[in-house]
Amino acid sequence: MINPKERLREYLDQIIHRFLNTKSLFHELKRINSWSTPDRLETLNHGFYFFQLSVYSMTRIYLVELATMLSESEERSLIDWLKKAREHAKSVCPTRYNPNYKSERESIKAEEYQSIIDQNLSELDLHENVISRIKAWRDKLIAHLDKTFFDDPSAIYKNYPIYNTEIDQLIETVGGILHEHHSYLFEADLRMEILSEMNVDSVLNYVRAFQRIRKDKHLIESGFKPIDYLD
Repeated sequence: MINPKERLREYLDQIIHRFLNTKSLFHELKRINSWSTPDRLETLNHGFYFFQLSVYSMTRIYLVELATMLSESEERSLIDWLKKAREHAKSVCPTRYNPNYKSERESIKAEEYQSIIDQNLSELDLHENVISRIKAWRDKLIAHLDKTFFDDPSAIYKNYPIYNTEIDQLIETVGGILHEHHSYLFEADLRMEILSEMNVDSVLNYVRAFQRIRKDKHLIESGFKPIDYLD
């Protein structure tokens, strides 16, 4: 690899960007699902087909992104980045914060950095079971249509169940690894999430508020006309 110090930093930055988008997508999906409760379902039903399409698409996107990011066979993935960073540990020149140093940054020796990466790979291995099921979704249902799951799409849930708690734990592990190496290579503390108040909750809360206004008899009797605000 030519100029691994810069190339691996650029590579890491791209992976982090994709990860943050994937994480945000998964969280938006969870927000939509959180509205499927008796006291909130009426609001969700106002855009039922749209939200069904959203859940369908978002589920496939975040699973494909995670499968790609955590695959050893992909040319660009977190696994690939870790292995390349391990190979070029000396050239990468990682550092970490140390208040006892005049510059407040100390160099991490190549052998120690390789050991840190080995630990990262071991942490990912603990999630191998759910990662293999995510890949099964990608390979048998999303990227390719396995006859079994084409004829019976619901069978994928029985054969390769995936639970939000598992994805949460996997995302936490991946985020922790990326955050750690970002601090070593970019000398900065990156918040591993995209902060925004403009999400699906905002849309659904506005819908629910308008529904409540339309049912407010006192407002209607006072001359308020909700239909005036529908154009």
